[in-house]
This record gives sequence, C-alpha cells and structure tokens, in this order.
Amino acid sequence: MLLIPQKNLSQNLSQIFEAGFLAGTHVALRITILGALVCLLAAVAAAQANPTPAGSRNEDARNIVDRMLRAQQDNKARVRAFTVKRGYHLYDKQQQEKAQVVANITVLPPDGKEYQVESSSGGMGEKVLRDILSKETESPRDAQRKELSPENYDFQLLGQEMLDGRQCYLLGLNPKREDKDLLRGKIWVDAENYNIRRLEGSPVKNPSWWVHDIHILMSFADVDGMWLRTFTHAVANVRFKGKYVMESRDLEYSFTQETASRHRRHDPGILAGSAINP
Repeated sequence: MLLIPQKNLSQNLSQIFEAGFLAGTHVALRITILGALVCLLAAVAAAQANPTPAGSRNEDARNIVDRMLRAQQDNKARVRAFTVKRGYHLYDKQQQEKAQVVANITVLPPDGKEYQVESSSGGMGEKVLRDILSKETESPRDAQRKELSPENYDFQLLGQEMLDGRQCYLLGLNPKREDKDLLRGKIWVDAENYNIRRLEGSPVKNPSWWVHDIHILMSFADVDGMWLRTFTHAVANVRFKGKYVMESRDLEYSFTQETASRHRRHDPGILAGSAINP
C-alpha cells in the first residue's frame, strides 16, 4: 500500500481547482494543480438540447462567440470596486464536510484583489481551502492562453436550452491544444445579452498523476450591474483516497466608496490578482 506523506497531501489538495474567471471582464480560465488530491463533484445533468440545422451551426457559432466576446469587454468596463463574502467547503467521498473557510475578498479594478479570512475550520482540509483562496487572488499568468476565445477553442453550436428561466445558446468547447489549463465541455450563453451563464467541463489534460476524473461547473449572474462568477462546484478522484468535492458560493456583496478609497491608499504591491476572477 502506498502511503502519501501528510505534508504533500495538504499541498496536493490545494490546487485541483482554480478555474475561476469573471465573465464580467474578459473570461480567463485557470486550472492549476500542486500535486495530488483535491475536491470536487459535479452532479449536473445537461438538459436535452433543442436541435439546430446543421448547415447553419458553424456560422451561428461564430456570430454567438463574437457577441459573447463583445459582452465580456462591455462587462469589463462596468466592473467597479466591491467586496464579496465567499464560503468554501471541502467534502469527502461520504459527502461529509471536512473543512470550511469564509473569506471577504475585495476586488479593486483593474488588477487589484486581496482577502481576509473571517472564519475557518478543518485541519488539513482547511489548509487546502486556504491555498485555493490564495491561488484565486494571485496575479494571472499567461491569461490569453486560458481565455474562452477562438485562439484557444473551437466552438460548436449544439442547440438551445432554457436555463434558470432564460433562453441560452449551448456551445461545445473543444480545446485547440492539449493543455491542463483548457477545458473540454460546454458553455451556456444567454440568447439576449450574450453573457455566459454556466460553464461545465473537464481539463483536456490531467494536471497530475494523483488526480483524475476532474469535473468543474461554474455559474454566473448579474450582481448590481456586473457579471460575476457566483458558484463553483468541482469534483476529482484522488488515487488511493477516492472522491473529493469542493464548493464555493458567494454569500453577500458590498459596494462602498469607503472601501474603494481605503484600498487606493494601499501600496499597489500588496494587491494580488485581478478583477477577472472574483
């Protein structure tokens, strides 16, 4: 029987998930893994798509993606300083909660982000969630290589579906290269405003030998005029350990001039990350 050192275990649990991106700015998708072991289960069954005539799908997909990219640029211009209280939870294969962290994350456009942990528990699992939180607030690297864009993906129009009472285009995501930072999956694009409402998929390349069957689901919504990621649900099977699930959910938002002014007085060097991934 192979034993996994506890030190490595806590590190490896930390990075199965980092696919956070803000659909309110340009969409950047990041999935980084330290080693082995982490969270995440997606129990989302896709609804049956309405058929679209095959001859028009490629052209329609291009038009939808062009409008989606324009919507992302418009969203980027609308992002302003805010603080989000976000809860993180880690579950084991018995669906028992192993750890939780609640943090207040302050986003200061164009590229500022910092956080404070409000409460936490869970020993090693707590460290995993704290590492995930820390990774979410790091400065993005090679963001253009991770965006949902024609440079990184082929898009296929699969049809249309209703999602949360909204008509959406269902697009297939087919990465143009084998890269652990790219997903093979689907996105739901609002048929009226062309914002991404849901993303679901798996890394096209496993980020670690320890981890497999990774599946990620993200939901997005309008928050006071900004289009933000509000929920993430991810699952992974870890060798010799089984299934782990990580969920993060936005709990509340605050928008105050005092917050923005206070953070502008800080040394810019202490502000990590960017507004593309709140």
